[in-house]
Amino acid sequence: MTHHFAFGPGNSVQVLSERSAILPVVNFGISIRTGALFDPPGKEGLTSLLVRAMRRGTTELKSLALEEKLDCMGAQLGMSSSQSYLHFGGVVVSHNLEAFVELLASLVLRPALRPADVAKVQREMTAELSALCDDDRSLCGRHFRRFAFGEHLYGRPRSGTKQSLRGLTHDDVLGHHRRLITADNALIGVSGDFNAKKLEGLLERCFGTLPAKKAPKLVLPEPTQKPGRRVLVVDKPERAQTQVLIGTLGTSAHDADHVPLIVANTAFGGLFSSRLTDEVRGKRGLSYGANSSFTLSRTRDLWAMHTSPAATDARACIELQLGLYDRWVERGITQRELSSTQRYLEKGQAFEIDTASKRLDQHVDVELLGWPKTHHSRFIERVKRVTRDDVRHALTRRLSRVDQVIVMVATAAQLVPELQSLPNVEHIDVVPFDEI
Repeated sequence: MTHHFAFGPGNSVQVLSERSAILPVVNFGISIRTGALFDPPGKEGLTSLLVRAMRRGTTELKSLALEEKLDCMGAQLGMSSSQSYLHFGGVVVSHNLEAFVELLASLVLRPALRPADVAKVQREMTAELSALCDDDRSLCGRHFRRFAFGEHLYGRPRSGTKQSLRGLTHDDVLGHHRRLITADNALIGVSGDFNAKKLEGLLERCFGTLPAKKAPKLVLPEPTQKPGRRVLVVDKPERAQTQVLIGTLGTSAHDADHVPLIVANTAFGGLFSSRLTDEVRGKRGLSYGANSSFTLSRTRDLWAMHTSPAATDARACIELQLGLYDRWVERGITQRELSSTQRYLEKGQAFEIDTASKRLDQHVDVELLGWPKTHHSRFIERVKRVTRDDVRHALTRRLSRVDQVIVMVATAAQLVPELQSLPNVEHIDVVPFDEI
């Protein structure tokens, strides 16, 4: 159910709820409709820093006391940030819901944000960037988005850079909190075993002081793509294994052909038995894993396929993937692939809505990302109507066979000469792996 609770003059917060008394637990959370996309230019990582600093306690409770209090409640608490929104919440036994909501409200509205805590989180985030250099797959993903999107907001790293983190101040964090945490920007979600009447009074008492000012606005342009097949090698010495991401602009849930594209991708690289996995791993053994996926955001985001071939197999694996992709976009999928994918998605739907918290998550996604209200409720109905022609037309309309990016973590001296002979590759960029 959807409610708008008015806590005072000009202060109204949207509340989504899904009741279920099967278990004596409640999932409760508050989401903020603006995420890391709102980091000011040159201050990348500010939103992530803010959220992590908020988790370190209130003006009354320091970090250790906070954890002890959560343990006594039988509660779990998480705080996270993405490029599009923030989330604060967790799960608690029903009889401790009031105490949990009071604590969460204090953390969101009145976090301590002590200078020492902010400085500690800055050091942690900087150390994590250094550690990222040892995680080839994550390193590849970070460079992939940057290389694909360039200066678009989607290309900026959510966790910041070493340079941007150094430049963040305690005043930046305080100002960002004031800017983002407003009633107009908040969405409360609750699922499980709760009393609706008591909940209304609890929310008014705990969140009635949410500032009534308007949420910050952001003009998010549609992402574009540079022409041609562009290659980036993240140069890392002595790589016996590589990480490879190949992609192009994908789809938005607002696209009329969004569902045919989801069906198409599931058949191509979304399952362990999909075509991409079978050809790369099953028949040729070029990579232990091979998959493809769409990233869904407020506008069109990326479609990508991932493999991790040995350095000696990297070129052959990439060439195979490009060929499979080209035929897939041109010809679509077979009737057998379509039918089996439709059955898989239909049967899997039961596991997407089998708990109150999962059903609530779907409602929250619709609100936060501005998706059509029927995105989830009519998904399977739309899947069943997809035809092979729908798939082929959607693929040729949305996915480019010309404009693509190939990003890999590898030893450049070993592979660049081989990559230069890939079809339609005119130039290969190389960057050091520790330049983050």
